[in-house]
Amino acid sequence: MDFYADGNKSQKLITHINGVRNNASLFSKAFGCEAWGALIGDWHDLGKFMEAFQRYMLEDEQRIEHAVVGGRYATDQFDDPLRKLALQLTITCHHTGLQNSEALRKRLVNAAQLVRDAIKNAPNDLLDRKLPEWPEWLIPPSVTAEEKKINEWKRSLEFWIRMLHSCLVDADWLDAEKRDLDAPKRPDFLSIDELRDELDGYIDAKVSDAKKNNWTPVNAQRKNVLDACRESAIIKTGYFSLTVPTGGGKTLSGMSFALNHAVENKMKRVIVVIPYTSIIEQNASVYAEVFGRENVIEHHSNIDPEKDTERNRLASENWDAPIIVTTNVQFFESLYANKNSRLRKLHNISRSVIILDEVQSLPPGLLYPILDAIQELREHYGCSVVLSTATQPALKKRRSFMCGLDAVREIIPDAMKLSRNLARVNIEWDIDSVIEYSDISERILKENMHRVLVVTHKRKDARVLAGLLSENTYHLSASMCPSHRKDILNKAKEELLKNESSTVRLVSTQLIEAGVDIDFPVVFRALAGLDSISQTAGRCNREGKDVNGGRLIVFRAPTEPPAGILRLGKGITESLLNSNESDGVLRGDDGSLDLTSPAIYDTYFRLFYSGVQLDGAGVQNARVSLDFPEVAKRFRMIDSATYPVVVPYKDAYSKLDVVREKFKPSRDDFRSLQPFIVQIYSQEFQTLNNIGALGSIHEKAFWCLSPPYERLYDERFGLDLSEKNLFPDYSKFNV
Repeated sequence: MDFYADGNKSQKLITHINGVRNNASLFSKAFGCEAWGALIGDWHDLGKFMEAFQRYMLEDEQRIEHAVVGGRYATDQFDDPLRKLALQLTITCHHTGLQNSEALRKRLVNAAQLVRDAIKNAPNDLLDRKLPEWPEWLIPPSVTAEEKKINEWKRSLEFWIRMLHSCLVDADWLDAEKRDLDAPKRPDFLSIDELRDELDGYIDAKVSDAKKNNWTPVNAQRKNVLDACRESAIIKTGYFSLTVPTGGGKTLSGMSFALNHAVENKMKRVIVVIPYTSIIEQNASVYAEVFGRENVIEHHSNIDPEKDTERNRLASENWDAPIIVTTNVQFFESLYANKNSRLRKLHNISRSVIILDEVQSLPPGLLYPILDAIQELREHYGCSVVLSTATQPALKKRRSFMCGLDAVREIIPDAMKLSRNLARVNIEWDIDSVIEYSDISERILKENMHRVLVVTHKRKDARVLAGLLSENTYHLSASMCPSHRKDILNKAKEELLKNESSTVRLVSTQLIEAGVDIDFPVVFRALAGLDSISQTAGRCNREGKDVNGGRLIVFRAPTEPPAGILRLGKGITESLLNSNESDGVLRGDDGSLDLTSPAIYDTYFRLFYSGVQLDGAGVQNARVSLDFPEVAKRFRMIDSATYPVVVPYKDAYSKLDVVREKFKPSRDDFRSLQPFIVQIYSQEFQTLNNIGALGSIHEKAFWCLSPPYERLYDERFGLDLSEKNLFPDYSKFNV
């Protein structure tokens, strides 16, 4: 009897097994486990040697499970319970995604007969395999070892199983693609060496041109950053920090370090991990100009449809490309996922340079499992990790922070000197008493601040102040959908580039702080965490046009930041402001906090992390139990207590109609709605739902504003759920 890999008889089963074994072995070789990859590849489809499975596949007879057979065969063949557990999980779960021990046990316990039916037809040389040894770094500790050491080993085992599973899933799916004649061809990319040369040529040309035409002190400091990155790149793999103030050119200099470092250490790719999609779009555009759009793979939920090409989609499935630009959410949630579609890419993270941009934005409530994953990647999977920001968080290991990183090397030789050389802002602390937003508005108008940015604590605050100013004042908040916010930012940028006399006023929540490339001579910031104040300063006199320095006015707002980490940050800033010099807090010549000193942020974040639970969801405990679905459930970087609402902006409702008309909309259909979604909290959702303002889309995957409640979305302020807007005098409306 001939045995096939699929119901179309397009590939012999043994050919498929050989192909999967070869790739799984190759992939796992990156972390020294090729024998393990070969074994799981050999046994992953043993169940397809059952005649009953061939009939099910070829003749549409009763369904019968095949993936469990290889896992149960490993159970019967080997004695070591822990090593065979790795085989049971990776093989048995190669279609379902990683399961917990109870679900696995239930599948394995009744599979003995299936194994007997399969092995009578399988080639003997396929069945006769030795159990590989543990990788040297994963040898189990003694049973008498202290509990802490045993738990650390269990978490390393859990992470290794994820990596091994990833090798099998990707190898299996790639081989299946090969037998599908209609499957698109996987793209080719420039090599790491070629990309390095492209970048070097691009930067050197830019520097040469600037020196001929408009060489400024800021350009000189950016050149110093670039030189430091190039010189440090020859160091062997490890942890690095790149402490560069806003506007210091770290986007390209950081990439220069990464590519040169990858070439020097024979690494496979560069992965740039960014907290916000707005920064991704900005940085990816810079990279695309250098390397060509075809060599930069963006992987995030809000990707522009024009960039979401077949080439980009294919490379996003398994990250088999030399440059990946992705979000914190995509990167870290994939590391702790249990679904195959997300796990598939993990093995390609090995031997990579990982740039964590704006690293201070990592969620503190998940910091322990995040740092644990970073350490696994660095210590066992050949990665280098770059912590890139103007405000370095205190992530180094210390007695009070044992989950921190060891031996972090700073790329910039004198980060404090660089920070002071790039200082372009004078900070005014107007915090002795509360200042109402009406007073801020009056001051802006009275002093004729025609180009000014104000950053508030809350959406409501931003709406109030923007309403007090003239109607042509721009407003920016998360009450607006991403497409709306992008349009407003572009309009503001265009106005700022016009003649200096044009009036450009923008009121925003903190979403403008990190990485948004915009420049105002005067900025107001409601008193907040030092990291937020510093990030806001990065929007002030960004290009150094005012040689006397821009103005950043920190004021005490009439409202508090939202409860939680933002309010904690403000409290720590106040405690530092009230501290004495004897407390070791660095101050400037005028006695105020010296925000150009990297040391002040180390102090700030030490206090900050001591005030939060670094694993509030208990992710690490679930990892120790090898409960993969529970880990995925607990490790969520986005607040799940929000509801996505599609709002009537631009052609959003036309796209909505397309989704509604389809019986089974595609992922791309749903993705087309992402730029038009506003996330609302549970209480807001209940209010809207109770008055009939919401309609559901495809089994409540999304919601939308129903007639006549589309009016709740305002062209200036976005979704306005104020009481007067929710319950107006209906006699004024034709409904």
